[in-house]
Amino acid sequence: MPGARDDHLLRLIQQAKAALKLFRERLVGDESTDVLSREISVAIGTLLGPQRMLLERLDGWSAANLLGDPERVQLWAELLLLQSEVEHNAGRYENTNILSARAAALATHGVKRPS
Repeated sequence: MPGARDDHLLRLIQQAKAALKLFRERLVGDESTDVLSREISVAIGTLLGPQRMLLERLDGWSAANLLGDPERVQLWAELLLLQSEVEHNAGRYENTNILSARAAALATHGVKRPS
């Protein structure tokens, strides 16, 4: 039986998946890029929790391993890629490059579950 911490993580993951799907749908609409980028940032904050500031300062390998859950790492990378696309649509190309590089680093160094 999963503990309360496991239940909390499962809820976080489900919320992030639902948000990601909604953000993708909104991206093709007439949504303000500023609003969408801020909301994606909030979703990332919810997914990462109180360790967000630390995790964002670490390299991809260290951040992925500290976060410790491959599914959360993958969702974080997907949210960053989506935010990168939003930034590109807004013409903020420097942000686009930074976000997509971070997403790639996380995806490359995602944690593997022990066998």
